[in-house]
Amino acid sequence: MNLKVLVVDDEFPAREELKCILGELDGVTVSGECEGGEDVLAAIANDRPDIVFLDIQMRSQDGLVTAGELLNLEMPPHIIFCTGFSQYAAQAFELNAVDYILKPYSIDRVKKSVAKVIKFRGFTEQRVQQTELRSGNICVWSSERIIVIHPEKIIFARSDEKRQTLLYTEQGNYHTKFTLKELNEMLKNRKFMRTHKSYLVNLEMVQEVIPWFNNTYILVLRNCSETNIPVARHYLKQFNQIMGIS
Repeated sequence: MNLKVLVVDDEFPAREELKCILGELDGVTVSGECEGGEDVLAAIANDRPDIVFLDIQMRSQDGLVTAGELLNLEMPPHIIFCTGFSQYAAQAFELNAVDYILKPYSIDRVKKSVAKVIKFRGFTEQRVQQTELRSGNICVWSSERIIVIHPEKIIFARSDEKRQTLLYTEQGNYHTKFTLKELNEMLKNRKFMRTHKSYLVNLEMVQEVIPWFNNTYILVLRNCSETNIPVARHYLKQFNQIMGIS
């Protein structure tokens, strides 16, 4: 396994120190660096890094704001915060950070952070591989029974504030143990699309597309009483292409 890393820090010596440490780790390649958070999305689009080592207090856009933007990506990289301040740890982990490193760096501490990413990736990839061996249906528990859901019966799925995933189907609504990312992987050969970081929609169920503010959409779905199903700006171009909207 070779991990590509993006280093983001507005201080040149700090970037050089971290790049030097990362360069000594097997299976790690520094694919790029940024001086501020406003450049990170473009760097990710170009290099597709697996990990972003992200400073918090920077002269331009800070790391917490940047991490929030990364969560909107279809396949966000793993975030490891690197900072001289301890008071942001709670906010960092709310943004799904894998780790939080305090400066000055040490090779052992950086190595442990990378090991966390490798362990997490292995766990996730194993679960995805297991789902690919399934029949194509999704099984959920409901009232001590196992309900078999055919993908074409799924209207949409969303993650709630507790990061639980709820399936809205023609036969009822069910909680599932799968994350939206895993469901998207399971249903990738069918007409499903992430329209928002918290929504996965069956495009066959789209009945109406309503233009909304800031160049976004709201979807009306067939056989669904739920309203305000969003298409976020990040997903707009792909959605328009798939749906043939010009």
